[in-house]
Amino acid sequence: MAADLEDLCKIGRQLFRQGKHAEAIQMFEQALQADPDRADAHDAIATAYFVAKQFDKAVEHFTRVTQLKPMDAKAYINLGAVFNRMEQFQKAADILKKAMSRDGKAVEAYYNLGIAYRGLKQPAMAINSYKEAIKINPRMLDAMQNLGNTYLEMNNLKSAIEQYKRALEINPDFERAKRGLVRAEELENKTKAEFNPFGRLVDQSAFKQAKADVRLKTISPEERVGDRQVVRRLMVEAQSISQQLFEHLRDKLQDDLTQLNRGVQLSQSASHKSLFDSNDQFEAAFQKFQDLRTQLQRLAKDLRSHEAAMKEDN
Repeated sequence: MAADLEDLCKIGRQLFRQGKHAEAIQMFEQALQADPDRADAHDAIATAYFVAKQFDKAVEHFTRVTQLKPMDAKAYINLGAVFNRMEQFQKAADILKKAMSRDGKAVEAYYNLGIAYRGLKQPAMAINSYKEAIKINPRMLDAMQNLGNTYLEMNNLKSAIEQYKRALEINPDFERAKRGLVRAEELENKTKAEFNPFGRLVDQSAFKQAKADVRLKTISPEERVGDRQVVRRLMVEAQSISQQLFEHLRDKLQDDLTQLNRGVQLSQSASHKSLFDSNDQFEAAFQKFQDLRTQLQRLAKDLRSHEAAMKEDN
């Protein structure tokens, strides 16, 4: 019976390598009928479903792998990658953090977490994740290219160009990095061409043709009222987020840290599940803290930008 089971898995893997994914799935299904708790068969069939773009089935079987092998970071990484493909980015982020709690050096976990954060429109967090991936594997081209893309989306052209060039130093034929570099350099050249000594980006040729008045504008009383309203709104929002941040630190993060410490202090014979659960709760609470801090940083940046703009107009 065991020999038959091994043969089914072996044939399934051969069919998968040949690109015969439907046939491979049939072999793995037969293997799982014989042994429903065979983790490698669940992993193999999930991979086949993933390649066949049957993502719901892939999630089902990768989830089963995490249940059968709860300490295996790879199982969580695979599950997170599927959620990314399904554009369920918050689920992906949550699962990938579990992978990192099992293996803090799992480069694919950081890389996929970068994809999740980018999908969640949290570019600063995505950048940190990609940088961690590159720190673990300094030759990870996909992480460099995605990091460059994230910088490009943020209009940080200098850093984007740096990442694309770094990837191309390792592999001069890396087409995606080539295309990214071309886009970034074109935008950089356009920005330089349109730069005005007064610190604004303008189409100077259009102004010259129209003979427009480019003298600095005097702010009217009505505009000053509007300016104060903008500042007041930003300050109220900043105050609200600061209060949430304080309450979260006081009420949630401390409790979860205490629970995590209890899990660490469990006897060796106790189940690891309590420790993992405590760690996952702490990770979620800490992520909430990070998100609130990011919002506060964004508001502070908005206030500085608004203040700088008003100074230019005076």
